[in-house]
Amino acid sequence: MGVSADKPEVQQRFIDAFDLTFPMIADPDKHIIDAYGARAVLGVTATRSTFLVAPDGKVAHVWPKVKVEGHADDVVATIRELSATRGS
Repeated sequence: MGVSADKPEVQQRFIDAFDLTFPMIADPDKHIIDAYGARAVLGVTATRSTFLVAPDGKVAHVWPKVKVEGHADDVVATIRELSATRGS
């Protein structure tokens, strides 16, 4: 799922524009963003980050500064690597 500091109506335009098929959570008060420590250096906006959360609810891997190109492949490779390591 995605989390964005944008208001729901802005977020919906983004979802529609890019035909996103995963759930998005609007976090304009930045409660979730702060809980994950994902604010940008100046603390005003959030950085584009990815957090891989394991089935037990723990953060298994963090990509703190995401560049879109190739990122999905990197996430899939990490999931495979962690799954092999954990035997699941």
